[in-house]
Amino acid sequence: MLPHPTKASTGGEDAYFVTRNNWVGVADGVGQWALEGINSGLYAQELMENCRKLVSEESPSADPRQVLVMSAMEAKSAGSSTVLVASLIGQTLHVVNLGDSGFIVIRGGSVIVKSSPMTHGFNFPYQIERGDDPSLLLESYDITLNDGDVIVTATDGLFDNLYDHEIASIIQNSLQSGLGPKEMATLLAEKAHERGKSTSGSSPFSDAARAVGYNTYIGGKLDDVTVIVSLVKVNTKE
Repeated sequence: MLPHPTKASTGGEDAYFVTRNNWVGVADGVGQWALEGINSGLYAQELMENCRKLVSEESPSADPRQVLVMSAMEAKSAGSSTVLVASLIGQTLHVVNLGDSGFIVIRGGSVIVKSSPMTHGFNFPYQIERGDDPSLLLESYDITLNDGDVIVTATDGLFDNLYDHEIASIIQNSLQSGLGPKEMATLLAEKAHERGKSTSGSSPFSDAARAVGYNTYIGGKLDDVTVIVSLVKVNTKE
């Protein structure tokens, strides 16, 4: 997790959780709350901490949708956030998503599944706010995985700055070099951060900006970047 340079002193506005029983989540606090004097990351952090506690206490087969809804109902901090929660049960990855955080699954160097950003319009993602019931808005995915698949879960700081083929290439090269998931996540976050600082060239964000009429926009979008990389392995233990 790499915060925007101007937000480093407060830890940034992203949050995440990872548990040993195959659950992960990412959230991206909405920065506009800072205009009201509110730390935009607190709500995202509480949402992720609530999820972590629930999945640590609940059955490993708990439904990510139910976990997220319960976590949202218990959140007390002011703010709003995009959010994604995922669990691997057996060979199936279960994901619920709201907003423009997302995931991709890479197999053999190619992206085979990618979540779709949920937005009202350009740079205006769906979000959950304190007191909301997100159950009717959540998008769900159920993907059967194979041994050796790689799951990249991240906030929009990654997907706004790196193209899918770039992410897949970095993962494939990293696997061939013997890097582990944490090293891959760090490499992706650093590459996205570097692109975000760029004021030249193209990025997924600049492509989207030009598509809606911002014809002079070039370069990346400097933002908080949070990346979780998960490598799927067959459990040989009985």
